[in-house]
Amino acid sequence: MDGSSKLGLQEFHRLWTKIQKYLEIFKSHDSDASGTMSSHEMRAALAEAGFQVNSAVIQEIVGRYADTSYAIDFDCFIGCLIRLEMLFKMFRTLDKKNQGKIQLDLQQWLCLAIN
Repeated sequence: MDGSSKLGLQEFHRLWTKIQKYLEIFKSHDSDASGTMSSHEMRAALAEAGFQVNSAVIQEIVGRYADTSYAIDFDCFIGCLIRLEMLFKMFRTLDKKNQGKIQLDLQQWLCLAIN
């Protein structure tokens, strides 16, 4: 948040609050209480968390965050939501005209990808 690349007290508080919110979302969509979510449950959980993504993005998320039986555990769920939040925020920052499109040069792309 403050650009220091360190987690300060305020940043920790915001992160902890998000984790608690995401835990509630996870629990409400883990219909069988298995501690994991299916890709179908994941779609609904992402929507509840405020992320509207299409089927292609869901497939990429499942490919990246699910295990071999296509189940997503809580740790991966949190990692996914934090990553999505960051990606959406970066996109909105770069989409100055609010057109739903951005243009990046190689250096910008590398900085975003490494982040």
